Amino acid sequence: MRWMYACFVIALCALIFCEYVADFVVLQNCKWPEIRRKKKYVDDPLRAMILADTHLLGPHRGHWLDKLYREWHMKGAFQAASALLKPDVVFVLGDLFDEGDMVSEKRFEEYVWHYLQMFRLPPGVPLISIAGNHDVGFHYKMHPFFMGRFENYLNFSKVHLYTIKQIHFVIINSMSMEGDGCQFCAEAEEKLRNISSTLHCMQHPQKAECVRTRRHPYSQPILMQHFPTYRDSDKVCKEHDAPVIEAFRERFHVLSKDATDLLGDLLKPRLAFAGHSHHYCHSVNRLGIDEYTVASFSWRNKVDPSFMLATLTPDDYEVYKCKMLPQQFVYNSYMSAALACLVLIFLQLKKYIKRHYELSRLKRE
Repeated sequence: MRWMYACFVIALCALIFCEYVADFVVLQNCKWPEIRRKKKYVDDPLRAMILADTHLLGPHRGHWLDKLYREWHMKGAFQAASALLKPDVVFVLGDLFDEGDMVSEKRFEEYVWHYLQMFRLPPGVPLISIAGNHDVGFHYKMHPFFMGRFENYLNFSKVHLYTIKQIHFVIINSMSMEGDGCQFCAEAEEKLRNISSTLHCMQHPQKAECVRTRRHPYSQPILMQHFPTYRDSDKVCKEHDAPVIEAFRERFHVLSKDATDLLGDLLKPRLAFAGHSHHYCHSVNRLGIDEYTVASFSWRNKVDPSFMLATLTPDDYEVYKCKMLPQQFVYNSYMSAALACLVLIFLQLKKYIKRHYELSRLKRE
């Protein structure tokens, strides 16, 4: 019976390691990037963890077992990262849900509760959730109902200026950057112009029109949105992990050239983060600034998911790609455990056959 006990121990160790320990082991390799250039704010940086495309499954798509297992690992990875890295703020760059634009109000409330449980953070650490096309619909499907409930339950469904530690983030609803004059597009452009004026007054507080403007110190803003700014494909990336390079469509895979130029003209950003493609890319975009497209955080979209760690000050930044536990590693671990058990069974069977043969021979003698 020892072989049965050994098999049980092997299986139990594999289970505990893969489901509870492996995330901590893998994420030990992730460190906050350091800003080595000696500048004014380097002693008190903002540490931001940036995820994208979690795509939590709803009631219509996917098998319940797939949902249970992959989201279990997503939760484990996030909680391990949060415990080890202790970020100051966490951004999720859209497509929080896979069926956010399909479910009823009651289902959406359950969706949000599940999402907030999975991505639970210590008190005082903000979770900034940005709308994606699977949350409120593509441009043609956007509706005040979808937009309103996303904003009611989460953070910002439109365009917003968010400031923390004197660092300004402009949160963009990518689907409202169509530029066709629709209600949402008109509101987004108006809000962008207001933010542009606010930033201008931060930079030039002595001007007469800026007397009553709130006096945050100025720094160039950082774009946070679901769609990347315009690019033809991932061929332009300095680094990327897409297995296949595909051409991108404006207003579907990326923002249009016009929308990208509008953001550049009004905001003059210094850095940009986006999601949507499910694959990592670091590029110098159309605006001449670093842009990081963050890979999907879910095994369902990517077998080797990752997220970004950004160390930010008002006048500098460093960004690091943090690789998560690969799906194949877990499968290989379980297969190795199964193989070890099969070897034990084979050896035990061989031993039993040998003993049986010897007993038979003794009886014949």
